[in-house]
Amino acid sequence: MTKTHVAECHCGQVRITCKGEPYPVFMCNCKLCQRRTGSPVHIGAWWPMEDVTIEGTTKAFTRTTGEQGTEVTFNFCPDCGTSIWWGGKTEGDGPLVGHYGIAGGCFADPDFPAPTHSFYERTKHPWIKAPDGIPCFSGTIDDPSVGAEIEALMHKG
Repeated sequence: MTKTHVAECHCGQVRITCKGEPYPVFMCNCKLCQRRTGSPVHIGAWWPMEDVTIEGTTKAFTRTTGEQGTEVTFNFCPDCGTSIWWGGKTEGDGPLVGHYGIAGGCFADPDFPAPTHSFYERTKHPWIKAPDGIPCFSGTIDDPSVGAEIEALMHKG
């Protein structure tokens, strides 16, 4: 039987059901994610769009992010303000195409998979530690030195 993971916003108005296991699970230490989440580190779990069901109403905020100016649309609950999912592009190129990123904390599951990669190590708080053995990058997914590896991860299998 395929495992499912369920994420919810703070008030429960938005509910996201994801089939299978996330991969990859990113840990982002950039200042934009720190501000967006209100936390010193953001955890984002990725699924192919066909494995995700989103219920409830969200409001979108689009910003330019990363060194290369990638445009990303973040969706949040208009009632409680929880930033819950992003991505979901169906056209173009890059690692976001064909996938949803879901905020790891919205699963509220202590057994949720640990991060597989860490980004923006250069702006992380010194007391934040990535899990042992995962690749850590000073920049982000749209940095050319990182892009090919991340593209392969997002479209594996």
